[in-house]
Amino acid sequence: MPHYARHLEHHTIVNPFPGIAKLEAALGHKVVNRLGANESLARADSPLLAQWGETLAELARLYPDPYALALRERAARLHGVEASQVLFDAGADSLILLALRLRCNAGDAVVCSAGTYPSFRYFAEGVGARILEVPYRQQGIGLRPDLARLCEVAQAERAVALYLANPDNPTGHYWSAADIQALRQQLPSHTMLILDEAYVDFCVEPQDAPPAGILPNTLRLRTLSKAYGLAGLRVGFALASADIIAKADQIRPQYALSGLAQHGATLALDDPSYSSQLVQATLQLRDKLESALRDRDLTVLPSHTNFVAVLYPNAAAAEDIQRKLLADGVAVHRPPHPALRHLLRVTAQPPALSSKVLDALAGHH
Repeated sequence: MPHYARHLEHHTIVNPFPGIAKLEAALGHKVVNRLGANESLARADSPLLAQWGETLAELARLYPDPYALALRERAARLHGVEASQVLFDAGADSLILLALRLRCNAGDAVVCSAGTYPSFRYFAEGVGARILEVPYRQQGIGLRPDLARLCEVAQAERAVALYLANPDNPTGHYWSAADIQALRQQLPSHTMLILDEAYVDFCVEPQDAPPAGILPNTLRLRTLSKAYGLAGLRVGFALASADIIAKADQIRPQYALSGLAQHGATLALDDPSYSSQLVQATLQLRDKLESALRDRDLTVLPSHTNFVAVLYPNAAAAEDIQRKLLADGVAVHRPPHPALRHLLRVTAQPPALSSKVLDALAGHH
């Protein structure tokens, strides 16, 4: 049985505004007139109409379904789970914070790799968690999360949560389904695994298929930002056991996912070819970028994502490259964590393949 923060463990919080969609499901018929929602008048002079059209303007006027039930059903079908095992929120960042609020009391230990996606540490600090970081392991030219050590620290410190991005951000490393299942088995049963799979859509080879279904005491995070091109709409979802989802729903800001975001996500999920074509185009571009960088004798980490990570001899060298690119109006990412300041992360976009950018990354002026 999953464990929750002390104030949630034996307390059920009831949402006072469950929304029209749940009301219609309970009634068994449509609500024709929404006279209890305190929504604004529909006006022909709305400044949104000319720019957005009637459909989007109306979505902006009305309160959204707070549970995004239609999206949950779509995601459940796509991933072979039940709708009760899916939860939507405003992007993977919101889901990370939700997982920490669900599990952490102030002072509780949480574990992650030293330099992994920094929003985890950012939110963990905000809930008062005690953050334990494990260095990446060197493997050839690659850097990979040290699963054995992460597990050891979680056991020794009785961690309430372990965060693992798979594929990892910013190194691009990917652990197989068997590795993830073994990690879950070795972790203490009370430790929630926050498995951030934001980039897993780019793992298209059969041997790279992620674990199927629901894992015990695990919150699997997905996003529509990368493989569906919806970063600006902030749409993400979690896969977990129905009891974890139900408890998370009790503390989630219910109207965080706007009607516009839900509409856009519905259109993207209902087009079976859109995401797959976007992913394939991205992978082709990433492979070209990797080759071009290696041709310039740069150290490029193996990637299972939509970006490549370039290792430099030290932090000063990476900072110098980044600063010169910024002076030319080109932004590449250098991780803020001291352990990875010698790395630059470059998204696979057409401008990255320009000679100007490639030469700058190689230190040619």
